[in-house]
Amino acid sequence: MKYNPNFFNKGVFPRFTGVTVYAKPSYSSDLLYTVNGFVGMADGYYETVDGWTWYRLAAIDGVHVWGWVREDYVELKMVNPVEYNTAQARLNLILQNDMNSLTYLLVAAEYCRRLEEKGYNVSSYKTKIRNLYNDISVRNEYLKNSGIVENIQEGQSTLTDFAPALLSIVNNTAFVGLVISTAALITIIVSAVVISAGVTIYYFSNEARLKESTYTYEESKELTSVLENVDPETAQSIRNDISRQVQEAEAQGHANGYWKGAFNINLFTILKYGAIAVGTIFVVKWIKNNM
Repeated sequence: MKYNPNFFNKGVFPRFTGVTVYAKPSYSSDLLYTVNGFVGMADGYYETVDGWTWYRLAAIDGVHVWGWVREDYVELKMVNPVEYNTAQARLNLILQNDMNSLTYLLVAAEYCRRLEEKGYNVSSYKTKIRNLYNDISVRNEYLKNSGIVENIQEGQSTLTDFAPALLSIVNNTAFVGLVISTAALITIIVSAVVISAGVTIYYFSNEARLKESTYTYEESKELTSVLENVDPETAQSIRNDISRQVQEAEAQGHANGYWKGAFNINLFTILKYGAIAVGTIFVVKWIKNNM
């Protein structure tokens, strides 16, 4: 095995549409996966096989090897570790803000349902809920459809009893007689790993994106607080229901009570391992293979 310092800490990107990563520097070795965007970081080691140079990719722990790629399918580029870490950190915060916001909106919607049954006029609150939910939805749809993130997973809120109230507001339908399956419960992204240098850094390094999600979170929290003060009896009943639903979720193994992640990977585990720098940030395939 040879070492070239010019390869160390260089970002590996596809020359064409995708890059196949192999277990060893040979096409006869095991095929690990194919990456359509940013592949990872070269650690400086390489092998020459049949006249072609194979670059070794760094591992998440900085010790173990997690793949090889051949030079004719990739380009090595300088990347800015600060920009990658900033983009990933802001993405994590955006996701966490939106999860918390949706939890508050579920609760606020349930307040509206019960207060409306008691004769309160809550139309302005329902409009606010609809607008805040739309903000969250736009951000999530952008992530899912943009192609700039990978390993997207969706989690489902465990406050299932409150879902019909929120869905009726979002869909602008009446509460009475509404029947919605829990399978239709609103979901939100809980994991996304940055993989594209250009658009991703531009989008997530922009502080305005984080401010947008923070605004939604603060407004959702404040709205729930306002509704809670309207009727103490309703507020206590809803708090009891929240406590019951959270306890049921925790009994099913959902540690944070309010959310269940896809494939039993909770949000906090993802945030812990989703953006670890070994000299710089890179795509975390390790999650798939080791969680």
